[in-house]
Amino acid sequence: NVGKSTLLSVTSNARPKIANYHFTTLFPNLGVIYVEEGVSFVMADIPGIIEGAAEGAGLGHDFLRHIDRCRLLVHVVDVSGSEGRDPVEDFHAINQELHDYSVDLGDRPMIVAANKCDLLPPDSDNLERLRAAAKEAGCELYEISAGTTQGTRQLMQVVARKLKELPPVTIYEPEYVEETSAPVDPKDFEIEHYGSTWMVTGEWLSRMVENIHFDDYEARNHFDGLLRKAGLFARLEEMGIQDGDTVDIYDLEFEYQR
Repeated sequence: NVGKSTLLSVTSNARPKIANYHFTTLFPNLGVIYVEEGVSFVMADIPGIIEGAAEGAGLGHDFLRHIDRCRLLVHVVDVSGSEGRDPVEDFHAINQELHDYSVDLGDRPMIVAANKCDLLPPDSDNLERLRAAAKEAGCELYEISAGTTQGTRQLMQVVARKLKELPPVTIYEPEYVEETSAPVDPKDFEIEHYGSTWMVTGEWLSRMVENIHFDDYEARNHFDGLLRKAGLFARLEEMGIQDGDTVDIYDLEFEYQR
């Protein structure tokens, strides 16, 4: 949770869901940024991608397809490392996925937003290392705190200036290939009940659990949305599941809460 949704919420009229859920949507949250009179742009909060996304891991291709429609990328990085991750490693990993997806996307203009600067430990060198990595990649870096709005207005002003200089993005639509085999029904799952544990199985669920990166907040939320759309939670409640019971989906366990 690097703070992309929070940044969108404090700079626009969008109100993305930024609380904790069972695990948001595959589609980006959009918000209109009004910088000054007559100057505005649309910003999209794209769900996080994982290593291997360019090869289709997790929901990678879907996320990257949305990113490919953007003229300018604002790469939000949790510079504080508040979740135990190394911001420079994450920065390089995401940039590699962009380049692997397409050279054009890998070379897309980018600004680095070093978020959560207010949470940096006094002895941390994360900001200096990230600044060096951004400079090496040819990116400007801006220090912000979406939670306190520190630096966010300046960042949006910079984005607006950059967008005025950039041409439209050329979109290459993929060629349609007819499906040769019937897809698995997304509602096809089975539930077995053992005491306070509910075992859920299904071919599509097996693939989903294997591919989704559950350390990523947006990916977890998307998985939660898929389960709701498939009617899993409604079925569990029909069968009598109680708050506090354990749901097990191919060794992915979570405590059920309405």
